[in-house]
This record gives sequence, structure tokens and C-alpha cells, in this order.
Amino acid sequence: MKKMCTALVLGSLMIAGTAMAQEEPKSKFYDFDDMLIDGQLKTPDLMKAEAREKAQFKRLLSLKKSFIPKVRETAEEGALQ
Repeated sequence: MKKMCTALVLGSLMIAGTAMAQEEPKSKFYDFDDMLIDGQLKTPDLMKAEAREKAQFKRLLSLKKSFIPKVRETAEEGALQ
């Protein structure tokens, strides 16, 4: 009797575990081959395009071409030796 009750409890737990499993959602497939889209291409206004061409900026930083002399000066300082 004890074995039968144990088997019944274990069997019900196994069935309940499989019943709780979630089903996988079906995948959806969209076919756009037969669709025709009509529309117009949007472009920027001519005034805005011309305004960008006219804007010119001077160099904001004066960049040095070579830093080697400055590096040599700092290498000769006493703090680095």
C-alpha cells in the first residue's frame, strides 16, 4: 500500500511538471514581394544646402608640427634624472 501511494504521488508530480511546460510561440512569416510602395523622395531645401557650403571656419587651434624640441627640453630637466 505504501509503495502504491508513493508511485501515485510521483506519477502525479511527473504529469504536473509536463503540463506546466510552456508551448513555443509559432513563428510568423511576412512576405513583402507582392507589395508596391509609391512615394516621393524627400530632399533638403536648396537654401539650407547653399548655406552649409558658404560657412567656413578658421582653424580654431594653432597646431605645432613638431614637439621634439619640447620633449628634449623636458628630458634635460633635473626632476626626471
